[in-house]
Amino acid sequence: MVKIHPTSIVMDGAQLDDGVEIGPFCCVGPHVKIGAGTKLIAQCNIDGYTTLGKNNTLHPFAALGQAPQDHAFAPDTVSYLNIGDNNVFRESFTAHLGTHPGTATTIGSNNLFMSCSHVAHNCKIGNYVTFANSSLAAGYVEIQDGAILSGLVGIHQFCRVGRFAFISGCSVFSVDIPPFMIAEGRNGAVRMFNKIGLQRAGFSEEAINAIKHVFMIFYRQGLIPKVAIEKIRAEVPQTPEVVEFIRFCETSERGVMGGTSGGRRN
Repeated sequence: MVKIHPTSIVMDGAQLDDGVEIGPFCCVGPHVKIGAGTKLIAQCNIDGYTTLGKNNTLHPFAALGQAPQDHAFAPDTVSYLNIGDNNVFRESFTAHLGTHPGTATTIGSNNLFMSCSHVAHNCKIGNYVTFANSSLAAGYVEIQDGAILSGLVGIHQFCRVGRFAFISGCSVFSVDIPPFMIAEGRNGAVRMFNKIGLQRAGFSEEAINAIKHVFMIFYRQGLIPKVAIEKIRAEVPQTPEVVEFIRFCETSERGVMGGTSGGRRN
């Protein structure tokens, strides 16, 4: 059974599955699809070609599926915002449609987006990601599974944040942050590998030790990236995590974040 508060507007054409709850003063557009068990607490706005999965929770003033903040967007463009299951969108969170026809902004499942955080057009957000208060992902950013953006973090357009990376508060990056690493500053540096996060996520001791070895070679021995990668291949057990780190660095288009002295590493 769908529950819609009498002060809310659900436009003709919107599709609401069983168990959806629309609280007071919400507006749902005509092309929106909302999965079972999703709850709009109050004063939420969902528009555009937006699809939400099951059991999402939207807090007051969350706004999904509005036009992107991009001069390239044409008003008659049909683009998308696709969202998975079990996400929490706190107060004043925003996520926008893709810029070009047929493109999409994608958010996975089991994510937490705290107050005033933002996912821009054409971003790709994985699963179990955390955006703390006022953290921002610009257009075409990719945030991989398990990553954490602390408060007031900004990620430049087209950058990637690797799986289970941790970005310290008030940091801003215009290069890629490799998986399993901790980074901080204004294009500051990778400071350490994310040992506590990996332990909490259930990574094996073997995997964590291999990641530590990767960190020491790539960030503590003063080697250029190509040489560091060759040494990692030669000296570190090629666990899936090590292979993932290597592939991430080798496919980086913007360069990856350097170590204690900072700087871009190509």
